[in-house]
Amino acid sequence: MDLWRSWFNETERQLNGFFGEILGDESFVRASSGYVDAYSVIQRSLNQSMERYLTTFNLPTHSDITDLGERLSSIEERLTSLESTIRAVAEKVDVAPTGAVTRLRPRRTRKPAAKSNDAS
Repeated sequence: MDLWRSWFNETERQLNGFFGEILGDESFVRASSGYVDAYSVIQRSLNQSMERYLTTFNLPTHSDITDLGERLSSIEERLTSLESTIRAVAEKVDVAPTGAVTRLRPRRTRKPAAKSNDAS
């Protein structure tokens, strides 16, 4: 176990020295900064192109989906508020709330066709 621990500590010390030297170098900082800047420009251009493409084909974009999610969340909050208000009113008038609202169906007024006694 001591051999493993000493190997690990020595490797960690060497790697820390190596990466500390590289990351502290001004040329590395400039190169990585240039890379991040170029990546940002390409990503922004790609996002704009994709949004135009999706809009052209009348497909939802990421921002459309995000907006829809926010609207849905708002509707759910309002629905929860309405449900709690209905429960409070039902408790005040001493009405037991039902679990789910059943769909009301129209009365059946149409009669089935009469069977004919024709023997064919």
